[in-house]
Amino acid sequence: MVDLFGFGHCCADYLSVLRPFPPKGKKGDVIESLTIGGGPVPTACQMVASLGKTVSFVGKVGDDDDGKLVLHGLSACGVNSSNMIVDSTLKTARASIWIDADDGSRTVALDTTRFAFPSADEFDPLWLSECRLFEVDGRAAEATLIGLREAKRRGVITMLDAGAVRPLMNQMLPVLDYAVVSSDFADTFSPGAGAPTLARGLIEAGVGTAIVTAGESGAYWCTAEGNGFVKGFQVTGIVDTTGAGDIFHGGLIYGILEGWDLERSIRFANAAAALSTRRLSGRMGIPTRPEIDRLLVDE
Repeated sequence: MVDLFGFGHCCADYLSVLRPFPPKGKKGDVIESLTIGGGPVPTACQMVASLGKTVSFVGKVGDDDDGKLVLHGLSACGVNSSNMIVDSTLKTARASIWIDADDGSRTVALDTTRFAFPSADEFDPLWLSECRLFEVDGRAAEATLIGLREAKRRGVITMLDAGAVRPLMNQMLPVLDYAVVSSDFADTFSPGAGAPTLARGLIEAGVGTAIVTAGESGAYWCTAEGNGFVKGFQVTGIVDTTGAGDIFHGGLIYGILEGWDLERSIRFANAAAALSTRRLSGRMGIPTRPEIDRLLVDE
């Protein structure tokens, strides 16, 4: 039995830390850089694997150096990537990430110009035959919808990590147990909506539990029965906020798999996300369980 099966976008992250961060049309100096595997769902998978759960991930890469980097990163963190789709006709997606050294904020440009997300016929429903929780990002729309419906049929917990509305999302929402989105999701789902309105809109669209993250401030949650807010954590020495939201997902998934109640799971996820910002890239910043527990106790 696999605790978590993730399906979605994966890429090579090319991170550059700049000081000062240049305005549009100007030049800047890179003071630190890193190339590492990236993507929302695989980063969450690595977080969950680091906490001792069994995890598998499927995405698509090209047969190139970036693809090899992605595959090595997953296996090195204990994530089973044996079913990854490797297409020699494509180039692995690449994210260029520019980070402001003064506050850790980042700007991201994703290059998929020579890439194609998995198609419907590339998704094997048997991947879900022994799985407790299925996490997706909604990018490979037709394949994702097939997977969500199959997971629902099998009684597998379903979760979406999305930063924007994707094709077929109106069909995905009714089969989701959890939709975990950032406040930016409102820009394409319900322009101008605050977190409570956004979460309620997701519930009305058929989601079981909606969670809207708001960075270090915390996270708002909503179900058909009620709603609430779980305060975030302040940490010092922030280096990079890249992937903090993905680490939040990993922490939340871990709590759900452990059988914790919703607010305990969100609080754990908030702590994990905050701690992940102390190093360059969310993956390099994945905190240990003792580190998370210490922050929870200190607060």
